[in-house]
Amino acid sequence: MSQRASALVHLAWGLHGAHASLAPTRRLLSTTSAAATASAGGAASAVDQMIEYAYSQRKVNPNMAVDVLMSGLSYASPQSDPLAAARLHQALAVLEADRNAWAEVSSHAVSGLSILTSAAAAPSVAAAAAGGGGGGGDLIMTAAGTGARALLIQGLDEEAQGLAEQAERALRTASSAAASTSSSSSSSTLAPSAPPAAAASAAHTRSLGLLALTTQAARGPAAAAAAPATGSLRAALGADAGGLAAALKGQPALADAAHAVGLLAAARGADAEAEAAFAASAEAAAAARSASPAGASGLEAEAAQQLSYEVEADALAGRAQLQMRAKEWGQAEELLGAALKAAEAAAGDRSPGLVPLLTLLGYTYSRSARVTFAEGLFREAAKLLKLDPALQQPPAGGPAARQGAAAAGVHASAAAVLAWRYAQLLWVLPNRAGEAAKWEAFARQYWVGSGRLGAAADIAGVLGGEGHLKGEGAEGTGVLLSTRFRRAWQCE
Repeated sequence: MSQRASALVHLAWGLHGAHASLAPTRRLLSTTSAAATASAGGAASAVDQMIEYAYSQRKVNPNMAVDVLMSGLSYASPQSDPLAAARLHQALAVLEADRNAWAEVSSHAVSGLSILTSAAAAPSVAAAAAGGGGGGGDLIMTAAGTGARALLIQGLDEEAQGLAEQAERALRTASSAAASTSSSSSSSTLAPSAPPAAAASAAHTRSLGLLALTTQAARGPAAAAAAPATGSLRAALGADAGGLAAALKGQPALADAAHAVGLLAAARGADAEAEAAFAASAEAAAAARSASPAGASGLEAEAAQQLSYEVEADALAGRAQLQMRAKEWGQAEELLGAALKAAEAAAGDRSPGLVPLLTLLGYTYSRSARVTFAEGLFREAAKLLKLDPALQQPPAGGPAARQGAAAAGVHASAAAVLAWRYAQLLWVLPNRAGEAAKWEAFARQYWVGSGRLGAAADIAGVLGGEGHLKGEGAEGTGVLLSTRFRRAWQCE
C-alpha cells in the first residue's frame, strides 16, 4: 500500500477508533481503466475502505461518517487520481442527502463533477466514460444527477440546468478523447474499432434527459420541448412507443431518461405519449434493480437501488396524474399506492420525498368524497414538513419561503400545492373557513417562492379556486408533482 493510502486509512482509524480491519470492497463507481488502477491502486484501496467504513456508520453516527470522508478529501489528489477524489465527493453527497442538507449535497456533487470535467480528456476517465457502463461516464452522470436534483429542490433551476449542460459536454469530451486513443491503437494493430461515442452511450442519453428536465424547470415546457437536447433524447430512445420499449429492454438503466420523455410529454398535454414513456420507465427501473450485479454491496449498490426505486415511484406517479386528468380516481389511487410503496423503499416512510405522493392521494380522496381520509393524508404530509399554520406564521417573502421549504426537504412548489389543496378541502367543510385562510396564506407565500412556476400565474389559476371541489370555476392548468425531485413541474 502506498504511503498516501496508508495515511488515509490510519487517519480514519485514529480519528474514530476503528480497530477492526476493513476488507476492501467494490469501488463506489469503479474505473474500467486497468492502467489507472495499477498506478493508483493503493490510494483506490484506501478510498474503498473509507467509503465502506463511512457507509457502515451512516445511520448510527452520520457525523463520524462525514468526518471520515472529509479527512479522505484532504489527502486525495484530484490531479493524480480524479476518480478517487470524485468518488469521495459523491459519497459525501449521498450522506448529506440522508440529512436533507441540500446545499451540502449540491456543493459536493458540483465539486466532484468539476474534478471529472477537468480530467475528462485523461485516458483513464475518457476510456471509462466512453463505454458508459459502470465507469467514469456513470460517475459523471451520478454527480450531475445528484447535484441537479439538490439544486432543483433548492429552487436554483438555472444552476441545475448549467450543471446538466456541463455533464453533457464532459461526456462528449471524454468520448472524443477515448475514441482518438482507440483509433490510434487500431491503426497500428488492426484491432476492432473504438467503443461507441458518448452520444450513443447510456450515460450520455441519461444526461440528455437530465438536461431536458432542468431546461423545463429553468425555462418552461415550451422551451424544453424545443430544446436540442430534447430532440436528441427522443432520437436516442426511439420516436414511438415500440422503439422506446425496445431501447429500455436492452438498457434498463435508461429508465430515468424515459421518465424525462414522459414528463415533458405530459407537461404539453400529450397524454398518450406520456403514458407509454412512464409505463416503460417504471418497468425498466424495476428491471434495472433486478439486474444489479450479484454480490454488490455497500454505498454503491444502495445508491443504485435507491435511484431505481425513485425513478419507478416518479413514473408511477406520472401515470397516476394522467388518470387524475381523466378523472379516473380509482385507477389513480391504485397507481399512487404502488408509487408510495416504491418511494418508501427508496427513502423510508418518514422522508419529505413522500409529500408529493401524499398530496396527490389526499386530492384523489377529496375528489372521491372521502373527506376524512383526505384530511388525514394532508396532515401527514404537513407533519413531514413540520408545517403547522395554527402555530406558525407564513414565510416572509419568496426567498424565505424557498429556503424554508428546502430546509424541510422539498421545493417551495411542493409545499405550496400541499397547502392549497388542503385549503380547498377546508373551504368546502362547515366551520373550517378560518383554518382554510391560514393554509391559503402559507400556500400563496410558498407559491411566490416557487420561482418561474410561481411567477407564471396565480396559484388559483393553476390549481383552481375556492370552489374547486364543488365544481365551481376553472379547473386550472395544473401541475405535475414529482417525488424524486420533490417539486411541481409547470404544464402548458
